Amino acid sequence: MSPTERILKNISELYESGLGGSGESMGLKAVAEDPLIGVTCHKPRKRVSCMIIGNHSAGKSSFLNWYIGETIQKTGVAIETRGFSFLTSGRKREELKGDATLAYFDHLSEISQFEGINANLFTEVSTSKEKNFSCVDFIDSPGLVDGDMQYPFDVASCIVWMADYVDIILCFFDPIGQALCKRTVDVIKRLNVNHAEKMQYYMSKADQVETELDRQRVLIQITQNLHPHIKNSHAFNLPTIFLPNDSNQHLGIPNALEEVCEDIDKAIRMTVQKNLTALKEDCDRLIVRMDERIAEDKVTKKTNGKNRNYGLLLTLVSWGVLSTIAFLVFCAFYQQPFIQAGMGKLQSVAPEQAEQLAATAKMFQIQDSTTLQYVLAVLIGFYLVLFITTKMIWKSLPTLTKKEQTKIVEYKKFVKGMHKIRDDLYKEYFKQLNSDL
Repeated sequence: MSPTERILKNISELYESGLGGSGESMGLKAVAEDPLIGVTCHKPRKRVSCMIIGNHSAGKSSFLNWYIGETIQKTGVAIETRGFSFLTSGRKREELKGDATLAYFDHLSEISQFEGINANLFTEVSTSKEKNFSCVDFIDSPGLVDGDMQYPFDVASCIVWMADYVDIILCFFDPIGQALCKRTVDVIKRLNVNHAEKMQYYMSKADQVETELDRQRVLIQITQNLHPHIKNSHAFNLPTIFLPNDSNQHLGIPNALEEVCEDIDKAIRMTVQKNLTALKEDCDRLIVRMDERIAEDKVTKKTNGKNRNYGLLLTLVSWGVLSTIAFLVFCAFYQQPFIQAGMGKLQSVAPEQAEQLAATAKMFQIQDSTTLQYVLAVLIGFYLVLFITTKMIWKSLPTLTKKEQTKIVEYKKFVKGMHKIRDDLYKEYFKQLNSDL
């Protein structure tokens, strides 16, 4: 396993299984998705995605077979890729179709929105260790042609949609065939709107052009036709490439095949840097969220304390209002026989208290029944308002339990440990760069 592949794999494992690396360990993604934290966190892909586009018979599949060192894609003028073929590295040779491909590349599942695409998705898993194939997922797109060629799905829209999820797009132009067919130019024009920085252009099969003059003429023609449709056209470069064999070894034609490999390697290096940056940003976001969660809990507990005090005060006031209502009712019915009977018994037991109660009842007795009803209605309404308000205020907001607080503290310690691992991975990455120089 190369250092680059190991770094990408380690970053992926930090999101999946964390520091321990065992099946029971919790990764960064699980920490983020814990309801206590609630942060969206996407695991970085541990491979670069490289899509190859071009006209019919532009040599896309042949290049992939050469890069992988295995005849995995069918080639030939009469044999053209009609769907999207994914080439990925694995422990054993395997073929996947439709739904299995979408399950394997789950981040591409939404491509099924295009009618007819599912049946035209294929995956080839290869055990090849050639070049940096273990760090790359290739996407071989359908050959683009004009005329009566019918595709079972909207090929141009699918390619443009797929571009959102790839890191590099290689555009191959066949100098003999329909290098600049209308459909190819249209796709390149649409890709340049949002993905110009991902695109690299090559004239393939350069060895099949007989003379240097013809080769230059084709290059100029392709460049002139592409110029209006691409961004940064002043820096446009169209290297020639061809697959070396015994018959073309001595042609003296410039072959930028290694540049293609270097473009892929550069995308891999950029992905390593991007994933390390994403790891740092995700760790920082999680730590900030944990601090916010603890701070929010402190504010909530303080608010609950205030609400309890307000609730207690309102309860005492409501009891006072209820007592006032009961007292006014007692005063209003003081002359009734059932109250007088009770007062008689109180007179025999505590004559002084009975006389004071009688004097107080007469003092606060409201003679007019209408006024009494009005006063009681106001007091009852006031009591109901106090009762409802007390119920609303005295409702405690949920707070963190001691177990949950401890869990957040452990999470924070865990995430901070990720920073050190990230620094170690950066050191390993820089060490690899120095060894490559």
